[in-house]
Amino acid sequence: MEEKKRIRFIDSHYHTLFSIADGDSIEIVYPDGKREERVCTYIDEYHTQVGARVFHICEFAEIMEANGKSYCPAECKEKEERKEAVKGEKKTGTTRMERSRR
Repeated sequence: MEEKKRIRFIDSHYHTLFSIADGDSIEIVYPDGKREERVCTYIDEYHTQVGARVFHICEFAEIMEANGKSYCPAECKEKEERKEAVKGEKKTGTTRMERSRR
């Protein structure tokens, strides 16, 4: 079975930020906090389809930076949500405790 191609995401200086498997999603975070998830398709080493649009990987980075947007693998969203939940628990002084069954 052929291994899935990896899509590389970079900043505008060609520094690799992360990579995802062909068909996985990224999350785009807008300056106002709005978040959108986009499915990505491998085109070739330097091109990817993000949602419905094809980009050169550096073009995508430049557009995101120019518009104040950030992006990460979609799974980072769940990690951030867990961090926020923990922060909220610390602020309110609440903790979650599970009861053991006897």
